[in-house]
Amino acid sequence: MLHIIVGDEAAKNLKAAFELDENLQGEILVLKDTLGIGDLLSTPEISHDSIRTSWWKTIVPHFDEEVSDESRLLAFIDNAIEQEEPVCFWLSPCVSDVCAYYWLLSYFKPHSGLLHTINIIGLPFLNEKGQLFYPINFSQVPPKEFIKTKRLLKEVTIAEYEVEIDEWKRLQEDNTWVRLYEGGKKIVSKPMTYFDTFIKNSVSDEMQKASKIVHESMKKITQTLSPAYIEYRLKQLLQQDVFQFNGLVEGPLKEIEVKNKGNDETSNDIVES
Repeated sequence: MLHIIVGDEAAKNLKAAFELDENLQGEILVLKDTLGIGDLLSTPEISHDSIRTSWWKTIVPHFDEEVSDESRLLAFIDNAIEQEEPVCFWLSPCVSDVCAYYWLLSYFKPHSGLLHTINIIGLPFLNEKGQLFYPINFSQVPPKEFIKTKRLLKEVTIAEYEVEIDEWKRLQEDNTWVRLYEGGKKIVSKPMTYFDTFIKNSVSDEMQKASKIVHESMKKITQTLSPAYIEYRLKQLLQQDVFQFNGLVEGPLKEIEVKNKGNDETSNDIVES
């Protein structure tokens, strides 16, 4: 069997499980991108990888990588067909996994019977201390617990393709930058400003490093999210003069200090570039 899983940490646990059960062993395609945020609206002329790369470069100016999930997926599917091996997508209750699941469907639909899932949504597991918990992604699942999930392997049926394949199209047409997980396989779209409230609630009346504000905001956000997006939104708020700050907006966060505006607010002490 071949495997698709989201994120390096989850893949590390899956690989460790291979050492415990050789029947699980197989090639792994690790999806690197986080589809819970960012532009999704690809076209026949512009590939998914190109759209995602362009978006990441928008929010992270020094981003020097190329998103390659789509190109690697196409090669992976060709390999699975050639080897006549089923593919298992590991699905956990988080926005990244569920969005990836919907994204995968259109690629696998022409190949009936190829795609399977191991879906742990709503299921309890034991942590390293033997305590019961409900993981929100596979990076939290100990390798020995992966073995127990084999019985959950299920082929994606024709009926599921028909019902669920349009979910990705809906998310694309919503044309937003933020998506939230709301249980089961439900994903809802939100405006790009959705997480601004978490940022605002992390800014105090005293000057503090912008990097600390990002850290505090991330602690309040329960879903899978790249801190790069919170950094981007904080800098957008600074440019909109929402907060008082010292430093260059274009500079590193560790060199920017931010606080709430007081009643006796003064103009921001901006260092000109």
